[in-house]
Amino acid sequence: MLAQMQITDEEIARRKELLRLSNEDAALLLDCRELIEQEIESIVAEFYRLQTADEEIARLIGDDDTLRRLHASQRRYVLDLFSGCTDMQYVNNRFQIGLVHKRIGVDPRLYLSAVKTLKDILLKALARRISDAGLLAATCQALDKQLYFDVTLIFDAYTHSLLSEVKTEKDRVEHYAATLELQVAERTRQLEEKVCQLENALATVKRLEGVIPICGVCKKIRDDKESWQQLEQYISDHSEALFSHGLCPDCYEKEMITLRAMKEARLNNKPA
Repeated sequence: MLAQMQITDEEIARRKELLRLSNEDAALLLDCRELIEQEIESIVAEFYRLQTADEEIARLIGDDDTLRRLHASQRRYVLDLFSGCTDMQYVNNRFQIGLVHKRIGVDPRLYLSAVKTLKDILLKALARRISDAGLLAATCQALDKQLYFDVTLIFDAYTHSLLSEVKTEKDRVEHYAATLELQVAERTRQLEEKVCQLENALATVKRLEGVIPICGVCKKIRDDKESWQQLEQYISDHSEALFSHGLCPDCYEKEMITLRAMKEARLNNKPA
């Protein structure tokens, strides 16, 4: 996570400089660690009492086992605030907190309200333990800076996670679009082939249309070159039709009558 976020010691120092979070502030917080340890249980209990009073937050927390785990995590978080240390491990822990909050669906507004609640509880605890007004004011200001430092880290983790999701979705959509383009190109090619095949088929189709001049006796047909062709030849030239020859019943009977007449004539002319 540190590498992904490009966090270095120089970047940590720059963030602290922007917030004016100094070594003196870290020392003030570290000096309060012991007194915070003495009140840690009441601090965490009060924090979750106020958090679970909100129905939306209570639904996010869920069951008692989850609440117990959150109590343990919150103890560590609060004590880390007063560790006087903001090294790489500290920063990475804050990033992980941001990722966990994003994963379980904690809205940023809920997180910020939780920070405000925790800050109020801690300030009250410090006020009970520190009698020197000047020291109390400086310590509270140091705590405020430390919490702002944490918020920037946690929101960076939120943002990084969201950008990663957007990039993942963008890559998925681009891959789908590229696949769709390939499918469209293939379908277009297939359609073009079909169109070409149909055009070729239409080019070879021959139709007989219009008025056809035909002889009323021999049934020959006059073509556009003023030549007379047999009916069969003309139709074959102007269509895809082929002919097979045979006799219809009427013609068959006529032919048989003719043949029988010819046979009888030969018999009658046969010498005795």
